[in-house]
Amino acid sequence: MSPVPLLLLLLFAQSGNPELSQLVETGMKAKAAGDFEGAIRAFRRLSELAPELAAAHANLGAVYFERRDYSAAIGPLQRALSLRPDLIGSEAMLGTALLATGDASAAIAHLEKAGIGDLVGVALLEVGRPREALDRLEAALLQHPGDPDLLYYLSQAHGRLAKSVFDRLRAQPGGTARTEQMLGEATVALGQREEAEKHFAAALAARGDLRGVHFALGELALTAGDYSRAETEFRAEAVRSPAHAATAYKLGLVLMNRGETAKALAELTRAEKLASDMPETLLELGKALVLAGDGVAGEKRFRRVLEVEDGSSLAEAAHLQLMQLYRKTGRGADAERERIALQRLRSRETR
Repeated sequence: MSPVPLLLLLLFAQSGNPELSQLVETGMKAKAAGDFEGAIRAFRRLSELAPELAAAHANLGAVYFERRDYSAAIGPLQRALSLRPDLIGSEAMLGTALLATGDASAAIAHLEKAGIGDLVGVALLEVGRPREALDRLEAALLQHPGDPDLLYYLSQAHGRLAKSVFDRLRAQPGGTARTEQMLGEATVALGQREEAEKHFAAALAARGDLRGVHFALGELALTAGDYSRAETEFRAEAVRSPAHAATAYKLGLVLMNRGETAKALAELTRAEKLASDMPETLLELGKALVLAGDGVAGEKRFRRVLEVEDGSSLAEAAHLQLMQLYRKTGRGADAERERIALQRLRSRETR
């Protein structure tokens, strides 16, 4: 961003003043050597001797900027731009310096002009415009998909936008049920099971036909190992959402844990019909089929898991199930192949 070459051209074009030339040389050498104090002295004196020379102020601001003394950089950069509004490098540094010192509102125009979209997004977020910030940050993330700073600010933008929408929801006269549902989901994320259950119960009391609440309660019960309660909740959800594949899968999983293989098989088969390639469903359905005596159909589902998944814990489980099935049916070579594949996956995880 430093406009030192522009400074040299302008100075030498302006005059052959030896003192100015010496200051330029001194400042450049000091800057190249990392001697910021020496560079600042030279460029500050240069700006005093040539106050109408934009490049003198621009270079002084650039040295402060590189030293990360953003407060000190602002004045010289503003002066440079008042003399030469086309110094895009100075625009970028000024916008960044203003943002770094907390003046996001003033930074936006400079960052816009310099075309620094990611920092525009950060500035918009800081001035309370999360919707606009979200668009800028998502566009920047497409160019730099793994940037941790962008991911952080994007999560902040999503969070603030979600909060503003939630505040609007709470303010609506008929929003009690959905408000309680959202509070339940939020407390689940925080690991506060009892508090979550209270919110979900309040949501159902306000609106008994809400979709998703019984499912959430079923998941809480399943996590706690309360299969009877989990079955009740998932069945209640299935009444409200009969075409919801995840509900059918969860109900089948609960029934498998309760040892009710035939009932589990019926629910898992229904889940497969609703969403044919859900790997979790395929794995559990394969287990149920093997337990029911249909090893061929079970093997088919385990194989499909491996086609859908690649190197996940579900793929590991599928290899394990196949290995056990092959050993049980006397297919030693096939069982060994699955053992090796499983070992390879597990060793990959420990690297």
